Formats: sequence, C-alpha cells, structure tokens
Amino acid sequence: MPTEVILPRVDMDMTEGMIAAWHVSEGDEVREGTLIFEIETSKATMEIDAPASGIIRQINAPVGKTVPVGTAVAWIYAAGEALVERDGAGDQERESGADDAAVAASQGEAEQVETTQAEGTSDAVEALAPNAPQPLRATPAARRLAREHGLWLVDISGSGPHGRVAAQDVLRKAALTGESASGGTLSGTRGGTPSGTRHAPLHSITLRKGSGDPLVLLHGFAAESNSWRPFSQAVARIAAPTQGMLAIDLPAHGKSSADAAGSLEEMVGALAQTLLDAGITRCHLVGHSFGGALALALASNTLENNAIGNAKRPHLEIASLTLLAPAGLGPESNGAFIRGVTQATQRASLAAWLKQLFANPARMDEGFLATAVQQLEPAEVRERLAAVAGRFFPDGTQALDLRHLLHDLTMPVRVVWGQQDRILPVRHTEGLPGHVAVHRFDGVGHLPYLEAQAEVARVVVQNIAAASTVNALACAARG
Repeated sequence: MPTEVILPRVDMDMTEGMIAAWHVSEGDEVREGTLIFEIETSKATMEIDAPASGIIRQINAPVGKTVPVGTAVAWIYAAGEALVERDGAGDQERESGADDAAVAASQGEAEQVETTQAEGTSDAVEALAPNAPQPLRATPAARRLAREHGLWLVDISGSGPHGRVAAQDVLRKAALTGESASGGTLSGTRGGTPSGTRHAPLHSITLRKGSGDPLVLLHGFAAESNSWRPFSQAVARIAAPTQGMLAIDLPAHGKSSADAAGSLEEMVGALAQTLLDAGITRCHLVGHSFGGALALALASNTLENNAIGNAKRPHLEIASLTLLAPAGLGPESNGAFIRGVTQATQRASLAAWLKQLFANPARMDEGFLATAVQQLEPAEVRERLAAVAGRFFPDGTQALDLRHLLHDLTMPVRVVWGQQDRILPVRHTEGLPGHVAVHRFDGVGHLPYLEAQAEVARVVVQNIAAASTVNALACAARG
C-alpha cells in the first residue's frame, strides 16, 4: 500500500497550514527523511521530510493552498506499485489497474501542469536555443537571468528536479564564462576586500513579488530567511501593493554556503554580489542582530563605493535602513547564549537557551522550537555557526565595532530595540547620532519583529515612505 504524506500538526493550536514550497515533483524518487515540502502557519515555517522511501505520486496540494491538518497532500509508492485512483478529497480509492505506460503518461501530464503553473506560458520557449528538441524546464528567475547574461538554457545543466534549471545554475554558468553582471564584489568596509573575489550567490527567497525597490531582510545569528515569513505578512498588510520583499540566508546560515563567511568584508561582498546578480541595484534594507551589523556595513559600503564611482559595474544603493537590535554598536553580548545555541544537542537544552530571546519566555511556542530544532540539529550546521561565532563574538564579546558608520549615512535610518533584550543590551541605543531615529519597545526582548510585529512593521513601512520623500526632494533640488 502507498504511504500517505500528510500535513502534520507542528503546534498545539494549529488547525491548517499553507503549502509554501514543494522540493520534489511528480515521479521523483525520494528517501525516507529527505526534505519534500514546506508548510507555513501563522507562527512558523516548517520543512517536512518524507515518511518513507519510494516514488512520489499524486501531489494534490499546490503551492499557496491552505489545507487542514491531517490532509494527505501526496502519496509515496513502492517501485512498480500500481497507481491508486483517488477522489478529490483523498478519502476514497480504488485500484486503477493502470499499466506502466499509463502511469508514465499520468506522470508526464502532472509535470506539464506543474511546469506551466510554475513558469507561466508567456515565456515558455524564451531563452531556448534554435531548434531545441523539446521544452526545457527552468524557473522564471533562471529564464530572466539567462536573457540578461545572453546564455542559452540548453547549455546549462539544471540542478533542480528532473534537471530543471534554477537561478543559481545560470549564475554559476555566467561566472564560468565571464559574463557575470556584477564584475566582482564590491570593496570592503573601511579597508577593502580582495579585488575580484567571487562566491556562489547566497540563498534567497521571494516573500512577496512586487515592482520598484524591494525590501531586503537579513536575519540574525543562527536563524534563516524563513524566519521572516510572519513579519513579511505583517508588512504586506500595510505596505503598498507593489512592495516586493526578499529574504537572504547569510553566509554559513540556512541554505547558503560558508564560502563567504571568512570576514566581514567577504560577507558584505557576498550580500552585494547576490543582490546585483538578481538585478537589484536599489533596495530598502532591514537587518536583525548579526544581520543588522551586516546591513549597517553594507549600507556604509555602498555609500562609499557610489561616491567613488565605477562605470564598469553597477552600483548598489540602499534607500532606507532599519536595524533591529543590531550587533556592532557595543562590545557586550550574551556569550553564554551564543555558546548554548551552537552546542545544544538536545531539544530541552536548546529550548532553555531559545527562551532567552523572548521578554516573556512563555511566548515561545512549539512551532518556533520545532523549527529551530530542525534547523540546528545537524552537527555540521552547529560547527559552521560556531566558527562564525568564534570569529565575530570571541569570548562573548563583539569583535564588530561599527557604531561610527552611522554618522555618515544619508538615507533614512531607524534603530529598533526591545527594552528587555537579554542578548544584546538596549543601552547600545544611547548616544547614537541625532539623525538616527530610535524606537524602544517595552515588554519586548531580542525579537522585536515577532514580539512587537505590527508596531515594527509600521516602523519599516514609515522608513520606506521617508526614503521616497527624501528621493523626491533630492530630485526637486536637482531641478
């Protein structure tokens, strides 16, 4: 009998969840324990693993669909097992008696539907070489990048399911052929970085499609880009309908490699390179904790580079900067917390440390903990994070001293902090330059974007609006 793949309950209050992403396609062979899809709830995003090994069949919950807990969203069949037909609800079934050819045809039809839904029909043959024997499977981002770099998709090996070409495949090909849009990383903050050094693009997720200058979100230490999903929804409720949002996994975090995690300059260069490779030359930036330090360094770096000017490569401009409990504004930090998060191997011990993130530890629900456990469970992940911590937070002290960078920034800057922050002290907001707006929230710890979600979303949207006003005034002044 085939094995059901159900949408699980990840916290006590959960009754339904939305399919955020599928990592497999109809007919893929999967192994028990491998990632197959992601679900998004009102509290967290979770990666769900295969409950058995076999062939994935009958995926019936597309991305974006909300389904009740316990719903079978797909089935896993043994090799050669006869396909079972099911009704729309999945609670009735009968043996189809289909032979292998019928099963293959069903699989092909499902893949064609999936390709059409994911890529759209308007550019289905765009960027194909002349006389290509069959349609190519490629993501919309890969097709756009192929056009921008003048590459044929048929010349690029796809790393996705069934050989689908992804954006990173195009960027890798562009780098090998010398057709990269950025022409090398930007120079480092206050002292430079090795000229021409390039790393693989950092992993990113589009939280909301839009036009104009996107909002780019940088997470904190030991977190990942998916942690921004609930906050991005709060921003979407009050921001302009066209406001796009993008979250990036920092080097050595999430699905980004550790290649660019050697120094502050390398990390900043990798962030700039990733944005420029995605065609982003102007954006609004939000950074939390360690990501806040990188956001500050990136904003200062781009301002400096743009002042120097270089016609051979595009410039990156930060339109507005919002820092949430950022690192780099003082030497103190909770070293015990950093060590605890990178060394905890048991759920109970990790939970004890994670509670320090909240002003009220009772606000840490099972969904938040389950996501963190899944993310930090692999030993290699903790080793990468420990290396980053040893470099930037040695002996529990912040090695980053970026406070002086705030003085020269010309874009709207806001700093947000929780009064009960137990990771980085709120006193780091004292004595900041007068042009920097400071927002302190009582009853909030180190996660203001979760604990004061609506209020912080308003701060970010207001800062975006302020950038538009500044830009309009500058244009008027130029005549």
